Amino acid sequence: MKWQPAKTKRRKRASIKFDKGAVVELLIEDLNSRGEGVGRYEGKVVFVPGVWVGEQVSAKIQHDFPSHVVAELQQVLGPSVARRKSPCIYHGFDSSACGGCPWMIVTYQAQIEAKRGKLQDLVLRLGFERTVEFIAAPEEFGYRNRAQFKATYDALGFVAANSDQVVDVESCLILSEHNQALLTQLRLQDFGLGKRRKRWLTLDVADGLPLDQVGHNQRLPFQQGNSQQNARMQQWLRSALVDLDKTVPVLELFAGSGNFTSCLVDLGFAQITAVEVVDAALEELAEAHPSVATLKCDLFDAPRVSEMVSRYRDVGLLVLDPPRDGFTNLADTIALLPQLERLIYISCDSASFERDVDCLKGTFELRDFAGIDLYPQTPHVEILSCWSRISK
Repeated sequence: MKWQPAKTKRRKRASIKFDKGAVVELLIEDLNSRGEGVGRYEGKVVFVPGVWVGEQVSAKIQHDFPSHVVAELQQVLGPSVARRKSPCIYHGFDSSACGGCPWMIVTYQAQIEAKRGKLQDLVLRLGFERTVEFIAAPEEFGYRNRAQFKATYDALGFVAANSDQVVDVESCLILSEHNQALLTQLRLQDFGLGKRRKRWLTLDVADGLPLDQVGHNQRLPFQQGNSQQNARMQQWLRSALVDLDKTVPVLELFAGSGNFTSCLVDLGFAQITAVEVVDAALEELAEAHPSVATLKCDLFDAPRVSEMVSRYRDVGLLVLDPPRDGFTNLADTIALLPQLERLIYISCDSASFERDVDCLKGTFELRDFAGIDLYPQTPHVEILSCWSRISK
């Protein structure tokens, strides 16, 4: 009889518990996907907002979870050379401060380097040896071409981090001149909000939108929030596809109101089908590009996606720009497109992007990869990737 070790219960490693309010000192070793500092204390991961890599800090324990600890910055004991005093008077990390721009604590150059570094690590994890191109924003302030304000009976501004508290804001450094002017004008209006109202009003503003068209609780159709950087993304897309045969059928998923469809039309692709679920966006796209076939489909409904894609088996180019959740149906979609030559995947979330493109390994090769900074002062990064089918 073959020997087997005795079946005994394994001892669980004792989990250290931290008391709420306890103050600890730690070295910040990394940044997480939300842009918070990551350190370790007694072997446990600690997340601290408002700090930077390499800083020695003291932090107060707020929440102790099984996998990590959330703490509040008390003091920066050894500041990074990149640290600066935030230029925004509303900036901070508690319920009295605007939570919109967590990285205002460091220079823009440091922000660029951190974002490029995260993408470089991503490319290496994907198995590609290449230096990542990163497109920094020409302006770190005044770039925001759209915004959503919240209004209560005593405040008009933005929501504090990890809170439902609206912070009253008179001016915002990242707003465009037009949107700053709208904010100033909106602050002079009476929205009739009494103290008993439990929920705020939302007010969406955008470049080119006049004051009399700013509606209450009427969300504007999606568009990229940085016009200059959006133009650079469009230029990148044109460059990535300039050599592709323009007679191949194109399928564009998450087309929105046609931000990238316009590039495909400009390049001369003759057969374009744009897929989106929002009626208003499809109507705007169809009006701007009557030659493009439009199709309404919920791209998070896997059976409907498979049924839809099966009708376009001759597609040679697939373009997708999904929201943060990504496109989990990518593998099945690729399998239904035997003629697919080129794939453009534009992503606003590195985790979902890495998950989705895993299915391309061995079938597609990475032709081009770049990161672009749409939102300075935040950890957000947009990923631009172009893939070609590997020749057999």
